[in-house]
Amino acid sequence: MIMLKSYQRTILYTILHFVVDGICACIIFSKLYNEDYTTCLSIFLIYNFLAFLSQPFVGILIDKFFQPKLFLFISIVMLSLGYLFSFQFVLSSICLGIGNSFFHVCGGKDVTVKSKNDIISLGVFVSTGAIGLVLGQRCYSEALMIAFFSILFVTALVLILSKEEIGAIEWNSVKGFKSNKKILFLSLILLVVAIRSFVGKIIVLDFEVSLGIFIGIAVATALGKALGGIVAKYLGPRKTILVSMSIAIVCLCLGNFNPYILCLGILMFNFSMPITLYYANLISKRKEGFAFGALAAALIPGYLLGMIEYNVLTSKLCIVFLSVVSALLVCFICRGIKQNGDF
Repeated sequence: MIMLKSYQRTILYTILHFVVDGICACIIFSKLYNEDYTTCLSIFLIYNFLAFLSQPFVGILIDKFFQPKLFLFISIVMLSLGYLFSFQFVLSSICLGIGNSFFHVCGGKDVTVKSKNDIISLGVFVSTGAIGLVLGQRCYSEALMIAFFSILFVTALVLILSKEEIGAIEWNSVKGFKSNKKILFLSLILLVVAIRSFVGKIIVLDFEVSLGIFIGIAVATALGKALGGIVAKYLGPRKTILVSMSIAIVCLCLGNFNPYILCLGILMFNFSMPITLYYANLISKRKEGFAFGALAAALIPGYLLGMIEYNVLTSKLCIVFLSVVSALLVCFICRGIKQNGDF
């Protein structure tokens, strides 16, 4: 058995994040969705409830019984069953949702613990899911499905057969943090995540979205999350959020006719992702699974609100206002945590 270093585990989980989201998208969009509205709605509700809204509860379970190899194995089995049961949309949706939920929470906690809550590792881990989703949704083929599952099995096998590091890994936690302040700051972080999901859904696109542009948007999303962690590591979360959000507001409001400007705005807007996850872990020490799951669940309210049809002016006003609000909230959280004795 080989001993994997922290960064090696992060790389492997990042690859798995890419293929897990790719597999779910492949199966749902190519094998489950059809012309029947009721069927599609049922699939959407079942999958998203289990894949996202269940994550806080899965997180509580994983925090109590932290066995990453076991939960990773369960995830792989459920994803495989989701493919095998693709002839029956209810069973397949249930299996895919459970497999997705277990993977994300297990992987998020394992990366957090093994990297000592390193913000770069967090940004890298969460980045690749967007690309997997787009490829699975828009580029489905049996060859791609085989490739996804092959990578899944090989990568997961390396992680499962690797030697676990001995002893608990600690990092600096918030000192003297009262429960009411923990609840307040975590609630604000969840609000920032919901805002990010909502704004991402209402971005105005006044040009034809070809496959290339669609993939470009996914790559910009992924790069934003990865670069956000890197920049925040060296520039600091507060400066990072202020600079990135300022650029994002301009690009998202003026780039609706230009895909390159829009992609830059999306890239900058996603800088906040690893920052919110980093702070959530910081104030939820030893409950990293719950923190990761809670942030994932917070995506759903913003996404659903974003599905409502808005006119262009309303969308742009919301983007400006909510981007400013989210940046100020992150700065407030940063200041509040510093005042309690952290870093």
